[in-house]
Amino acid sequence: MIINKFFAAFSQLISKTSQVAKQSLAKQNLIESEPMRLSKYLAQTSVCSRREAEKMIESGMILVDGKKVESNIPVTPENKIQVFTKNGERMPVKQSTKVWIFYKPIGMICSHNDPFKRPSFYDFAKLRLKTDQHIISVGRLDFNSEGLIVVTNDGELARCMELPETKLQRIYRVRVYGTFTEEKLKKIRNGVTIAGVNYGPYWVNVENRQSRNTWLIMRLESGKNREIRKVMQKFDLRVNRLIRQSYGPYKLMGLKPGDFYEAQIEPEIKRKLYLHTRKKLQNVQEQIQLEETKLNIKALDEQSKNEKQIEKQENDQIQKKKLIVNQPKKVQSKTA
Repeated sequence: MIINKFFAAFSQLISKTSQVAKQSLAKQNLIESEPMRLSKYLAQTSVCSRREAEKMIESGMILVDGKKVESNIPVTPENKIQVFTKNGERMPVKQSTKVWIFYKPIGMICSHNDPFKRPSFYDFAKLRLKTDQHIISVGRLDFNSEGLIVVTNDGELARCMELPETKLQRIYRVRVYGTFTEEKLKKIRNGVTIAGVNYGPYWVNVENRQSRNTWLIMRLESGKNREIRKVMQKFDLRVNRLIRQSYGPYKLMGLKPGDFYEAQIEPEIKRKLYLHTRKKLQNVQEQIQLEETKLNIKALDEQSKNEKQIEKQENDQIQKKKLIVNQPKKVQSKTA
């Protein structure tokens, strides 16, 4: 009820801030599309400092659109920029990409549309950020769960962080009600199968035991819908509190429910985004090569078919000529 009243009181502000946010976003997009010196661009996209960028340009460590650059040329986000260092290749993150950390309270959904008209995290976030741009939560927490949510305006970054192969660790504090035994703990660690779906294995430790409640610490590298609640229910345990403590390098760091702040894009995330983008690019290139191979095979098949048809026509003509040559000539009878 309190959250509903909060949203009702501030819902009128959303429409007012929306127009201002749109104008600000349009101005920001215009600025970002303007060319700037390569060293400045790399500094603003958190790859390195301007001085470091200038040294790397001189050393021939930077490619722009596949070509080595020898001077501090103007670039835009449209250019493909590759930076090669001793620690491997780096890829600039889009200038417009932002990341926020939010402590989602209980009683808020992570969805744009809800048939029950419950308070939405997205409405709250846009109001707090004073923006009308599209924002995305990295993963979700259900209505009765709380804790850290990573928020971004970059769909590719969100997708990268959610993928199981990225292996970003999520840590949860989970309070369960019911009889909790060492046998149950062992089974939870080994993982379970529910309705044909495999869950786990898990890293799980007991943090605190009470009379009927037990606090657990769980680590996951991917998350299915209501996964922890389903696993606990399998062992006759009811989750009565679930708090996400961290997601990859991002942690709650003493935040309280409803707190919201802008965070840096951590080096670990930049690296994983680069690898994700490179893999995606390789998949696209492989798909293009596959299509080209298919077209080449089809063209060769057509060519072979045409050659066989021409050969058949030539053979038919040769046979016809042979028939004409070998045909016996008619002898004309002499008339008396």
